[in-house]
Amino acid sequence: MSTGTPAWRIVAAPHPTSLHDPTAWAYHGIAELERAAGLADLGHADAAWTAAAVHADVRHQDHVRTVRLVAVAPDGGTPGDVVGAATLWGDLDDNRTWADVTVMVHPRHRRRGIGTALADRIEAEAADDGRRTVLTEVAFGEPAPGDRLLTPPTDTGHAPADHPGVAFALARGYRLEQVERRSVLSVPVEPARLERLAADALEHAPGYRLHTWHDEIPATWLAGFAALETRMSTDVPSGEMDWAEEVWDTGRVRDLVARHHESGDGFVVTAAEHVATGELAAMTMLLFPTDDGESADQEDTIVLQAHRGHRLGMLVKAVNLQALARRRPSTRRVHTGNAAENAHMLAINEALGFRAEGGSATLRLTQAGR
Repeated sequence: MSTGTPAWRIVAAPHPTSLHDPTAWAYHGIAELERAAGLADLGHADAAWTAAAVHADVRHQDHVRTVRLVAVAPDGGTPGDVVGAATLWGDLDDNRTWADVTVMVHPRHRRRGIGTALADRIEAEAADDGRRTVLTEVAFGEPAPGDRLLTPPTDTGHAPADHPGVAFALARGYRLEQVERRSVLSVPVEPARLERLAADALEHAPGYRLHTWHDEIPATWLAGFAALETRMSTDVPSGEMDWAEEVWDTGRVRDLVARHHESGDGFVVTAAEHVATGELAAMTMLLFPTDDGESADQEDTIVLQAHRGHRLGMLVKAVNLQALARRRPSTRRVHTGNAAENAHMLAINEALGFRAEGGSATLRLTQAGR
């Protein structure tokens, strides 16, 4: 007979010194949850966080405050006891009133109130930290014919109104702000095609020199890379989300590299140097697990406004894909996401061979103080 007591409780995920420590059960459980949810919701687990990535995410909090909660069986303390999780990320350098949150529930345990309880707790964490604007992102597949579609204030892209994650956020008072197109590239791309695209772009980029780096950003270029990441925070389309510039310095770049190493990830970066000034004008990064897996993620791509019009975006992306093929030939898929209104970057991706695989909705909640 039911006593009305929930079959789970919400706790802060313990932070172990090592993933071999018994207290690492929560991080391993989050990784198992991520894989199960990815398979159920997207048909693949390519975007699932690993336990190592969760550990590195929580350990590095010099620039971003991270809170991770887990819903577990009442007496649980093993990875299999994790039935849900929530995360808060809050910038500690800029945008101190903003937070990003996620809520995830294991497919076998949905519709039991776990998501609501986790959302209540993680939004309260944000409010207690003075973060009145909360963003969440919901990934979805290609909308089916007849789906009710929502249009964001940008008037580009659509999100399915009845998608469980979107409907859940709307019911909590979130509003749709922006839609991204998610795309996937089958690799390896035909070498002759990449060579042709890179050569054509290079003809329009006199006065620029390319650099490709593996798993490190050379000390000489840390400041230039930081400047590009700073511009990334405001130059990329963001709808009506008027956050302040996110200022990067060399220390933050070193922290980023350390996080990737500790997460068990490798990366390749191709950057374009403006020879006359020595300024880094553009860069792109591909990130992947260092095992012989099949997926990679397209991370940031940015071209400084003063250097646009020289096809640098296509140039660095084509050359970086060539570098990925040499570095990690086991790769079969590259995933990326771009704002639906970012027509220029979408056109570059389409020319490279990316195809749409759904989208993601960014939703915003404005909450009162506590």
